[in-house]
Amino acid sequence: MASRNSRSMMHGGRRLAVRLLQLQAIIAAIIIAGFGFIMGTQALPTAFAGAMIGLIPNIAFAAIAFRHGGARAAPQVVNNFYAGEAAKMALTLILFVLAFVFLNGPWFPLFAVFIAITLTHWLAPILHFKSN
Repeated sequence: MASRNSRSMMHGGRRLAVRLLQLQAIIAAIIIAGFGFIMGTQALPTAFAGAMIGLIPNIAFAAIAFRHGGARAAPQVVNNFYAGEAAKMALTLILFVLAFVFLNGPWFPLFAVFIAITLTHWLAPILHFKSN
């Protein structure tokens, strides 16, 4: 009974992570389209890069963090969350560096989309974003 309950909790966490990633992708697409409409095509590469800088590390975190679940695997779960957060930070840094090296701006769309994705993640508990 306990293992089934812990698997259910893990799947609930995965389901919540997928829903949050979907919401972040939708918000990013809307903002990218807005920048394309307002600023033209020169804003699209940096806006898209901002979305990728926000989404790819979050996807990596979710993949790493929800690898194991259950009470017996509690130390492994904690270690996976730490490893996922470290991978997320490293990927974010690498992707920002790549964007600054290979893109020529404008930089506002990049930061605006990245911040919107980050705020979506932070505001999910306040907005009662639930897994069911």
